[in-house]
Amino acid sequence: MEDSTRELIVHIFLVLHILGIAALLAGFFTSMKDMKTGMKINAGVLHGAYTMLITGLVMAGVTKPAELNTVVISLKSIALTAIFFIAYTYRKKENTPKWAMPVIFLLTTVNIIFAVLVGAAE
Repeated sequence: MEDSTRELIVHIFLVLHILGIAALLAGFFTSMKDMKTGMKINAGVLHGAYTMLITGLVMAGVTKPAELNTVVISLKSIALTAIFFIAYTYRKKENTPKWAMPVIFLLTTVNIIFAVLVGAAE
């Protein structure tokens, strides 16, 4: 694959990845009004999590292996998988544990910090 095509694909999926972050955070902030009683996990959190996971894996798969920071990609993938499974497990439950949404927010914040400060490409 040519470098220009690879770069275009990475940029397209980066935009989709950022939209996934926006959906996940929007889902968190819309449920903040119920923080004292237990925040409900809405569909935006679940859809944002799997959008971020899929687009991140596509970007890692398209990028040249020599340019990847595999430790960061592994940590980001683990955090996103944890977010997805927490959201999937408690999305339709009547009583969501009070820890679920703050943990999702914390893992999302850690994921963003890894992306901005460390970066997935060397």
